[in-house]
Amino acid sequence: MNLQFTALYTTPHHSLIVVAKKTGTQLAYLVIGLAACVLAGHAFDIEYLYRPVAGGPATHPFTAILFLSLSFSLILQFRKKVVSISLQVAVALAMLSLLLLNMAFPVQSSDTFFSSPHLAEIFQLHPSNRLSGNTFLVISCLLMAIWARKARHSTICQTLALMALCISTMALTGYAYQIPAFYQDMSLFTVTLSFFLAASVLGITANRGTVRAVLSPHLGGQIARVQFIVGGMFFFGTGYLVIRSVASTQVSSLFGTYVIAVCWFLFVVLMIGASVHEQTDRTRRKLEKKLRAVALYDELTQLLNRRGFKQVIDQQLAHQRRVGGGVGLMLVDIDHFKQVNDRYGHDVGDKVIRHIAWNLRRLVRDTDAVCRYGGEEFAILLPHTDPEGVIIAANTLQHAIEALSIPIFEEESLSVTVSIGCANVVNGLIEKAFKRADEALYESKHAGRNCVSGRFEAPQSVYSLPKQASRSRHFFRSAKQQN
Repeated sequence: MNLQFTALYTTPHHSLIVVAKKTGTQLAYLVIGLAACVLAGHAFDIEYLYRPVAGGPATHPFTAILFLSLSFSLILQFRKKVVSISLQVAVALAMLSLLLLNMAFPVQSSDTFFSSPHLAEIFQLHPSNRLSGNTFLVISCLLMAIWARKARHSTICQTLALMALCISTMALTGYAYQIPAFYQDMSLFTVTLSFFLAASVLGITANRGTVRAVLSPHLGGQIARVQFIVGGMFFFGTGYLVIRSVASTQVSSLFGTYVIAVCWFLFVVLMIGASVHEQTDRTRRKLEKKLRAVALYDELTQLLNRRGFKQVIDQQLAHQRRVGGGVGLMLVDIDHFKQVNDRYGHDVGDKVIRHIAWNLRRLVRDTDAVCRYGGEEFAILLPHTDPEGVIIAANTLQHAIEALSIPIFEEESLSVTVSIGCANVVNGLIEKAFKRADEALYESKHAGRNCVSGRFEAPQSVYSLPKQASRSRHFFRSAKQQN
């Protein structure tokens, strides 16, 4: 019961993080689909599948293969078994080979295995067909980010993914603002693939690092999200309108650079601010948790105190009203505890209380709630227990504690007994149950201590059914039988 009770005060996994992780996985699958379309365009000579802007740069088939491999590696990264590991090693070697081949070793047309003139021209790998510098930089960042994620270096992973996202965003801005200097030889398809894959890496790692701080449900994350959305849309939209109204290409390029710099500066500042806010808020939540523990739990025994016990009682009584069932109550008092304090001192008395408390928690069910009700008195709530079950549990506790040997000094131990009073909670009246359990406890002490007594009441109906309602019910039952 203690574990269930404390779970009420823990912060659940935030839905934004769950959505971000699912979206990240879906974006990885989207990259696989887009890369496959690019390869299909080259295979069947469908130009708009690899050159979406007429007369603009085209997406190299090697680029599509690299993005395809990176996406598969990202999706299969934490699949256990040897197959996944071998697949990732093969993917890494293939990407490295393709990069080296494309950047350093031109191949002649006669050396290719492709009959299509278009493919033969592409796979000659002469300097004009090699990967552009921006594309090579983006792929390198994403490759290192994925392997950093594998090594669980979330900060490095997200930093590299943000670098790739920054380059992709600048290229997209170039296409939006019509500034060729921003995208150079990067195809619009390549820019889209890199943007989606970088966002996928950030989404999949949303439960860690800076992204977690930005997506936090607490104040720091909320402020960062609002500021980034509003600020980013304002600067990007304003920049688009200004550039569209300016005829000079040089002015457009300079202003576009300014917009990109401001947006990313704002983004970095907000992410840092969100991280600082999240760290501060995490410290505050830890302190609140400690204060809550002090308010609801007994410091000596780590059992529930009266305030915490009352909240558990309210929870159980509400559950009882919904589903029914009996609820038992026990009051446990250590016999002749004052003599223990007088003879051995309060330190030994505290040790006895802790020992008894630990055994009470050990001997009852996980669904039962144990409370230190007073100095040497304990209260136990037993959900879904009838009076017979309460008596059986009380006798078990009484005999188990009687058999205990509590070490108090190096070569000396102490045995104690307990008196137990039992009652049941009827119709949610917990005060009456405590009163009857207290009376039963007094009877146990009066009978010589080290025994169990109980005072139970039969459940009573909260209301009586009116005669007219009873007749109506009888009528409907008869009609149902006839049908």
